[in-house]
Amino acid sequence: MSMIRLVLVILGLGLPFWIPTSLWATANYEEGLKQLAEGVIAGAVKAKKQRLAFLDFTDSKGNVTPLGQFLAEEVGTQVLVAGELKVAERTLVRSTLKKLHVSQIDPAHAKAVRRAAKAIRADVFISGSYLETPEGVQVTTKLISPLNAQMVGAARGTLPKAGPLGELIKEANKPPVVKIEGPKEPPLPAGLGSHRNEYYELAVQSIEKQDGQAKLDLTIENRSPRDLKVLCLLQETMLKDEHGATWQQGVEENREGLCMRGLELSPREKERAVLMFTAPPDASASQFTLQYHEKSPRRDAVFTIEGLKIASGVVAIPVNPEPQ
Repeated sequence: MSMIRLVLVILGLGLPFWIPTSLWATANYEEGLKQLAEGVIAGAVKAKKQRLAFLDFTDSKGNVTPLGQFLAEEVGTQVLVAGELKVAERTLVRSTLKKLHVSQIDPAHAKAVRRAAKAIRADVFISGSYLETPEGVQVTTKLISPLNAQMVGAARGTLPKAGPLGELIKEANKPPVVKIEGPKEPPLPAGLGSHRNEYYELAVQSIEKQDGQAKLDLTIENRSPRDLKVLCLLQETMLKDEHGATWQQGVEENREGLCMRGLELSPREKERAVLMFTAPPDASASQFTLQYHEKSPRRDAVFTIEGLKIASGVVAIPVNPEPQ
């Protein structure tokens, strides 16, 4: 006996009875779902169809949604519970249609629809759509024959926004969460040390000694929205070792280098550069500080990168630019 029939019997006997609103809504939902399933069953029996394949129901714009999938599952289960007809497993229906590349059940795809129906042994496809109204959710189902992809029946009902259906509607109608974050500074690049400003990012990738010289391998990336030329002053860009000795750049070793020709970079472009420094007499060093003096794009700006070791192991801390 349904909830509604039980209530009517109790009221007819004149017994005092109170039902919470939530139970009334649930009872109405179950009754509406049953009536909708009965309409589907009546249409299938009239069309002499025995095995039904439920498709995902769609919203008023034709989009498959979690709510539409829930409604298809609910109606299909109710039809199955009634026991008069057979219902194909929905996961099998979905996977078969995907495998056979059937995206629509219509006459234009009739041949593929017939193949899919044969694979899942379905006599009829049940499509559905829903529309949310102030009174509830109006559900319209259509019975489509796989022989010609034509409609052979239909049923319509309105379900109250109760139980799981009500929760799904609340979830679907929630405004999207917009997370506002401030601009994030990108992580510092890998290497021995680096410096970053509003125009570019310079990273020391390696430093090695050879034949009385120190070779500094750099990468430079343009961080600005326009083309950029990066250029340094030859004599003012130098290395200082842990003993206080200064390693200078020579013209011959750096003719094609960063302080003679410079680098021209497009936005977000990254290039490698090499700086060669000559050791002072009797120099013996394993750790350096780079003092970099700009000529372009910032005129006469200086920054230093400390802790540059011949042997890797210490990550340098970039120092802020110092005005001249």
